[in-house]
Amino acid sequence: MSHKKGVALISGAASNIGLACARIFARDHLVVLADLQDAGPAAREIGADALAVQGDVTNPEDCARWVAAAREKGPLKALVHSAGITKPARPIEQTSLEEWESVIRVNLTGAFNLCRAAIPALRTAGPGAAMVLVSSRAAKTGFAALGANPGATKAHYCASKAGVISLTKSLAVELSLDGIRVNCVAPGPIEGEMIPLAQWEAVAAKVPLNRLGKPEEIAEAAHFLCSEQAAFITGHTLDVNGGTLMD
Repeated sequence: MSHKKGVALISGAASNIGLACARIFARDHLVVLADLQDAGPAAREIGADALAVQGDVTNPEDCARWVAAAREKGPLKALVHSAGITKPARPIEQTSLEEWESVIRVNLTGAFNLCRAAIPALRTAGPGAAMVLVSSRAAKTGFAALGANPGATKAHYCASKAGVISLTKSLAVELSLDGIRVNCVAPGPIEGEMIPLAQWEAVAAKVPLNRLGKPEEIAEAAHFLCSEQAAFITGHTLDVNGGTLMD
């Protein structure tokens, strides 16, 4: 481990943004890829400095087990919470309580579970430990899709991701005396499963930069926020959205 800075634990790491984070953090960390799905193929692709663990971010016991697995590989220096889900866009009055609670449970309560489990390990890892939570442009705009029907905004997703931004700020204040930095990345429309392939061109046409973002671009932002170059940044939400929100 002499060439590595420590261990990075990435949730949602079997695909898309989480997988891109695992690949990029593997440049200078041992990486633990955590996901509800099997991240074993991704870990094997990354190589000997990667470990896959499976479980549910909504289960505090699974989160604790992931952290324990990371600590077995070395000091936990970075945590990235990328796991997230969405549900179909419906007006709130047509949104079931089950849909609402399922999105909040993964996106927001899952972030709480994982961060709470990781804090003791980050605290004992020494200087430079950092967290990054993945939110969304939708957290700030109140609608999840560009050109969304005003009557169907995916309020469950927007609310959950807004909560992630607020949780980031609270954690940044609470952990500042421990020297643990906590920041957030808010992606705009990104290539991947949350935007059906058939809609990519139409959505890209609404982006000022005239394209969708790539998962690797979000991962690079997360890596920067965990790096020494961002040592004086905490409680910040970094917008990576192609100009779809200029905040």
